[in-house]
Amino acid sequence: MRKTVVRGRSAFTLVELLVVLGVIGALMGMAMGVQRYAMTKSARSRAETEIAGISAAAEGFKADQATYPRSGDTDTMVSIDNGDHSSFLMANKALYVLLSGDANLNGKADVTEGLPNALPSYFTFKSALLRMDGNDVSYIRDPWDSGAEARPYGYSTKRAAALQVGVDDPKAGYNITFDLWSTGHLPSNPNAWIKNW
Repeated sequence: MRKTVVRGRSAFTLVELLVVLGVIGALMGMAMGVQRYAMTKSARSRAETEIAGISAAAEGFKADQATYPRSGDTDTMVSIDNGDHSSFLMANKALYVLLSGDANLNGKADVTEGLPNALPSYFTFKSALLRMDGNDVSYIRDPWDSGAEARPYGYSTKRAAALQVGVDDPKAGYNITFDLWSTGHLPSNPNAWIKNW
């Protein structure tokens, strides 16, 4: 009688390894999709909260000054279909100065430093909300600002400026008071922006 020796398998076949790698790849793809969704949702929620806080500070400014925060830069900024972040910088910085009372842009309200003729402070900006250039504030950043590309909040009072001289120009902005917005993760799609209108 002949004995047959059966050897145990000591390795996986190529097909089994490919199946395992495919399953791992599919799970990683799903996890990354969920992570991207969660990050976008979190940034959007943060932008909505920040816009609401800044808008409330603008209302406080109006209660004291009888006008919303305005400057030559905010009166010329167009909000409709404007996803050009580089054009936001001057109006954004003007909004920061008017709400924070930090005319010297050092990140501290001038009132707290005891400076003469200090502007009142209506909003205390946390450091995470500001883009600094050395010791100077560059702009109020939105949650999609990664440092590689400037992503300031947009701010415009162009329509209010037009109304002040008796002309209503709906193409200048959405609100007759002020427009404040983040272009979010889709700068080319105004319908996806986070805004106060």
